[in-house]
Amino acid sequence: MFSWLRSHMRVLAELSRAILFLFTFVLAVPLLLGAILGIPEGKILPLIASAFILQGAAPPLGHPLGLADPVIIALMASFAVGVVTCILEVCDALSLTSERVARWIRKVGESMEKHPSIRSYGAISCIFIAWIPGIGLYGTPVIAWILGWQKIPTIIFTTAGFVIASGLVLTVTVFAESIHHVFF
Repeated sequence: MFSWLRSHMRVLAELSRAILFLFTFVLAVPLLLGAILGIPEGKILPLIASAFILQGAAPPLGHPLGLADPVIIALMASFAVGVVTCILEVCDALSLTSERVARWIRKVGESMEKHPSIRSYGAISCIFIAWIPGIGLYGTPVIAWILGWQKIPTIIFTTAGFVIASGLVLTVTVFAESIHHVFF
């Protein structure tokens, strides 16, 4: 019984870390940034809520809220760090609860040992995986976790991919608005 309690306490600790990362980077950092820049919470929270649903398509919604592009990108970057870190922590917690999952991950790890370059440099591909519809920001850390890529590079490269995608969406939106004003 004591080992059961100890294992569940580890799971709860991992899940608590996941929630802490999510809260810190998805809410606290954006609200702090807003406070520093004098931006009311009512302009930041709708963009963050939209990012949960729309992911990389949410940045243009910052314009009607009166947010400048650099602020929108900073908010999206913080959002990405929080979400990716949270998902990686949840995956770690799940591996602690199931021997079957842990065994499967060990097998994947053994297969990956045959391809050391993928293990070493695979996290770089998170920049591109984060752009794939249906996978995006939520699936990329799961793929990275399954393949055993290191957390910090996974967080950095997935966030970079998400920020690049957010920037492109903003740019295309501004360009489309410019074309619309010229012709209509």
